[in-house]
Amino acid sequence: MSAILARSAARAVIRAAPRTRGYASAEWLEKEAAVNAHALETTALWRKVSFYVCVPGIIACALWVRQVEAEHAEHEHHAREENGGELVEPPAYEYLNRRGKPFPWGNNTLFFNPHVSSLGFSPSRSHNDHLLQKNKDLSQA
Repeated sequence: MSAILARSAARAVIRAAPRTRGYASAEWLEKEAAVNAHALETTALWRKVSFYVCVPGIIACALWVRQVEAEHAEHEHHAREENGGELVEPPAYEYLNRRGKPFPWGNNTLFFNPHVSSLGFSPSRSHNDHLLQKNKDLSQA
């Protein structure tokens, strides 16, 4: 029994002793330091790319879109002035305003803007009314 206790105590001492693998640990620490240095350099690079390339690019695109939209708004303003304050009614093509089932928010599409778009749904110009008118025109011809 004492031999078992002695062996157990010896194993405990061996397990408790600090284990150092000098060469392998130093190599691993060097590699980890190199990886961390590379990560810092790469982070700095992409931070510079973001600030000096992406941000000016976004600002340039925003200014260009603002200019294009201002020209478009001016064009629509002139079109409204020429037509008594209303936009020209587009042709009632049969593929416009087709609704398989009603939208929960109403008859217009989700992004419909009555100040910009004149293609909204109007009860007087529904898809079925247009088809009836088309059939009348064909039967009279």
